[in-house]
Amino acid sequence: MSKKENNTNSPSEILDGEEVEYETTTSKRNVFFWAMYDLANTIYSMVIVSLIINRYVLVIGQLENGISYGTASFLFGTVSFLMQLGVAVCVPILGAFSDNLGKRKPFVVSLTGFILLFASLLGFFHDLTMVLAFYVIANVAYQFSLTFYDAMLPFIAKREDIGKVAGFGVAWGYLGTILALVIMYPLIILLGDTVSTPPVLAEDKPIQYGFSGYWFTFVIPMILFLICTIPFLYVREKQKKFRRPPINKLIKNTFRQLGNTFKDIRKHKSMFIFIIGYFFVADIANVIVLYMTPIVTDGLRIAGGTLFAILFIIIATISAVAFTYFVGKFGDKYGAKKTFYLVGAFWGISLTIGIILIFTTQSIDVGANLPFILSLIMGIVAGPALGGTWVAQRIMVIELAPKEKFGEFFGFSKLSGKFSSALGPFVWGTVMLSYDIIGKAAFGWAMISVGIIMGIGILIISFIKSE
Repeated sequence: MSKKENNTNSPSEILDGEEVEYETTTSKRNVFFWAMYDLANTIYSMVIVSLIINRYVLVIGQLENGISYGTASFLFGTVSFLMQLGVAVCVPILGAFSDNLGKRKPFVVSLTGFILLFASLLGFFHDLTMVLAFYVIANVAYQFSLTFYDAMLPFIAKREDIGKVAGFGVAWGYLGTILALVIMYPLIILLGDTVSTPPVLAEDKPIQYGFSGYWFTFVIPMILFLICTIPFLYVREKQKKFRRPPINKLIKNTFRQLGNTFKDIRKHKSMFIFIIGYFFVADIANVIVLYMTPIVTDGLRIAGGTLFAILFIIIATISAVAFTYFVGKFGDKYGAKKTFYLVGAFWGISLTIGIILIFTTQSIDVGANLPFILSLIMGIVAGPALGGTWVAQRIMVIELAPKEKFGEFFGFSKLSGKFSSALGPFVWGTVMLSYDIIGKAAFGWAMISVGIIMGIGILIISFIKSE
């Protein structure tokens, strides 16, 4: 996109005669308050999405409904697929709405209330339908909140600091993982581990709820989420200074802007290419977040179950905190496209190690042995790969989007990511149907499938030309 295009002030981009201005100064205090929400929502993502929900559904499906592991995996993947399709349709509308309204923070706060309520309710029921319904509501609210949250970036930090601030937000946010796991670790010790796989070896435990069978396992992390959200309430966001139009006019302007962008998107060739490429790249990040714990406990079968999965996640988190900030600085210096190359290399290394271990080992013992050491390396590399994916996406949108449509273009990138979020679990769940036949090797083939999808995305992004 040329500089001229980036500064276009057409009527369709400036509503009610009001030019959108982004932040020209960066307040460390304000950035810190903003980044605290990254930390807070990571608690939800870590505990509910990564640690509990998939295996919780697997256990409920097998114990309460009498279905197989593979069938329960496919059911969960299908529900995630339909949920993310709905999110994908709504996200660009929300982005355009935030641009027209000129404020984003109130929506983040309101949606957080839905997350806290319905994520807490998950622990009170072992009914498959209700659990899936509550999860869908909580996760939709979570995904919507991220759209508004990401779109705040240009309005809390000056343009040349955005990559660095984005990197700091992701890195700081991963500290939420450590806080969450510090709370979860003693619960697992006291209440026992969740076991979702049918016994294979004689020493294997039977399927059981363990720590996920108690309501306070869900409520306590949500209380921590609420506490960590409080600083975000004091964020100062640069907003449009005008009287809010009537709601019917606001909705009309939103869809008018959205329609114009759909018509004009082909003029922003680089952004159009990115939306397609990011669809494939985001797949791997979304899948790993959702299936991280089952990969460690059921795929790699590392001794220690969830307790080692927590150690694995902590290692990946520390690595993400240590290196994601520098991925952001790398992006500031070399641009978003090269940042995606770096992130792709990280994912390639981590996936390759995991695939080799799944196909060559029956299980992995904790100790000074090569498979265990390689699994640790896999976690170390996966940290900046995961964090770097979000950082690269934020930098790319800022590079390509007109300032009048930051929220909307973030919405379109989210649209791509959400359709990808729908594809990933569906592909993973479909491949995992073979678990009932080939056992844990199904995890290896599932990881190969997402690796191929990511490679396609990086190739597409390589065609982007931006200034």
